[in-house]
Amino acid sequence: MSETYVTLKIREALTVAQGSRSQAQRVLMAWALDDEQLLRGLCRPFLKAITGSAIARMAGSGAGGRAAPPAAASPSPRSAGPKKLPPQMLDAIIARMGNPGASPAAPADEGDQAEALKSLAKAFKRPL
Repeated sequence: MSETYVTLKIREALTVAQGSRSQAQRVLMAWALDDEQLLRGLCRPFLKAITGSAIARMAGSGAGGRAAPPAAASPSPRSAGPKKLPPQMLDAIIARMGNPGASPAAPADEGDQAEALKSLAKAFKRPL
């Protein structure tokens, strides 16, 4: 079975980092800054979300000569801003990216997990 260039670089980063996922992530990010093919391969699955976010950000700021929609201009007082996920949850999400069948290493408290999922859903909710 042939492996892609990105997969090979990910495995190489894990080897260099001696299995440490966080260190491998740093190594891979550093390589990606110098290797356009690697950067493109890593970003390709997320390009639609990245571009959508950039367009929403520009449309919301009123830049580009177009006024922002009224709903985006005045957020409801109930949503003062996004809640931040605890570092452990972010690490778990990053570790599971690209490996949808993986289960979390340690079972999380159901309340924390529900709050984390709600926070993620709010972050990706489309403005009306």
